[in-house]
Amino acid sequence: MILPSNRLLVLGGLWFCGSIPAAIVPSLFPVWLIGGAALLLLITLDAIGLYRQPLPVIEREVAGSLPQTIWRNVTLSVTSQVSVRQKIQLKDSPPEKCEYDDRTIHLILTPPQVSQVVYRIKPLMRGDLWFGRVHLRLFSPLQLWQRQALVGSTQKVSVFPNFAPITQMALQTTITQAGMGFHKFRKRGQGMEFEQLREYRSGDAMRQIDWKATTRMRKMISREYQDERNQRIIMMLDCGRRMGASEGELMHFDHALNAVLLLSYVGLRYGDSVGLITLGGPERYLPPVRSVNAINRVLHEVYDLQPTLSSSDFEVAAQSLITRERKRSLVVLFTNLRDEDEQSLLAAVKLLSKRHLVLVASLRETELDNAASMPINNQQDAALRAAAASYQSKRQAVLTRLRSAGVLCLDVQPQQLAVESVNRYLAIKAAGQL
Repeated sequence: MILPSNRLLVLGGLWFCGSIPAAIVPSLFPVWLIGGAALLLLITLDAIGLYRQPLPVIEREVAGSLPQTIWRNVTLSVTSQVSVRQKIQLKDSPPEKCEYDDRTIHLILTPPQVSQVVYRIKPLMRGDLWFGRVHLRLFSPLQLWQRQALVGSTQKVSVFPNFAPITQMALQTTITQAGMGFHKFRKRGQGMEFEQLREYRSGDAMRQIDWKATTRMRKMISREYQDERNQRIIMMLDCGRRMGASEGELMHFDHALNAVLLLSYVGLRYGDSVGLITLGGPERYLPPVRSVNAINRVLHEVYDLQPTLSSSDFEVAAQSLITRERKRSLVVLFTNLRDEDEQSLLAAVKLLSKRHLVLVASLRETELDNAASMPINNQQDAALRAAAASYQSKRQAVLTRLRSAGVLCLDVQPQQLAVESVNRYLAIKAAGQL
C-alpha cells in the first residue's frame, strides 16, 4: 500500500494556497499552473521510484526456546536490495501475552551494510507462541510517498517454565542443598543402602560398627548408609480451574510446574524413577522412568499445559493411576485445596494409600494470609479479615482430616512450594517411609 507522506501533504497545501494570489493577480495564474504541473510530475516520478524499489529483507533472530518471565533479546537483521540509501520504519509483531519494547524503529539503510536492531521481550505465558510478520514503512527517494508492507515470516517459539535454578544445579557435580534452601536428611542403619566406611563418631548406633574393619584398622569403624535408590515418584498435577489464581506474574499452576520440575530433577539425581499424570484438564501420562533425558521428557510434556475451567475429579484420577501403577510409589498431588474437596479428595487418597505413599502438596494464597493478619481499621477490614479467617479454618479442617487418614500434607505459599516439596521428599527417603 502506497500512501502520501506528510511532506507531500505540505507541498500540496502550499500549491493550493498559491491559487489565492493566482486568482487575484491574473499574470500569476500561468506560473501557478506550471508549478502544479511540475509538482505533479515530481510526485509521479517519486511514486514510480518507490513502487519499483524492492523491499528490504528482514530476518528475525530469536532463540527457539524462551524462559517464562525472563527478558531475552530479539534481533532484526535488515538488508537493503538497492544500491542507494533508503529510509525505513519498522515494527515487529511479538506474540500476545508478552512484554516488549513497543516502539517504532527508524533506520537509514546504507548498502551493502546489514543493519541490525535489537529489542527485548519477556514472555508471560508458557506454550507455543508466534511472532507475526514485521510491519515495514518504506519512504520514496524524495520522501513524498510511503509504502506500507508486511515483510519477513511468522516464527514459532516455545516458552518453557523458568528452570534456570535447575540448570544451575545441573552444572554442579552434586546437589548443593543448603544453597537451594533444602534440608539435608540422613538416616544411618536398617533399610538404607551401604555407602562407605568411616571412623566411629559419637552417637553412632552399635549396629553401624563394622567389627571386621575395626579389628583390621585397630580403631572403631562405622558403616555409613545412603538413601535407597530405584524408588518411584509419581506426580499428580491438578490442571483444574482452581490453579488459575495468580501470584504476581505467575499463576498457581506455574508454581506447581516449577515444583514438578525441581522435584523431578532431584529425584532423578537420587536414582529414583519419575512419572507424571494430570487431572482436571488435558490428560497427560508419563510412566516412571529413570534416565538422563527424563527431565527433558517431563519438561516437554508439561511446558504447554494451562489451567482449564474444568473441575478436578480426584477420585477418577486416583482410579486411573491405580490401574496403571501397581508398584509402590510416592504419589505427590499438587493442587489448591478447597473445603468442598473433602469427600472427593479423601476417597482418592484412601484409594491411593492402599498401594502408594501419598503426599498432598497444596498451595496457599499469599493474599489470604495477609488478609487474615491485617490490622482492623474499619468495618470493611473486619469483614475481610473474618472471611479470610473462616476460609483458612475450613481449609485447615480438611488438612487435619487428611493427616488423620495417614496422608502426608504440605500447605505452603506458592513461592515455597518447590523447595518444601523437595524437603519433604528427602525426609521421606531418609525416614525409609517409601
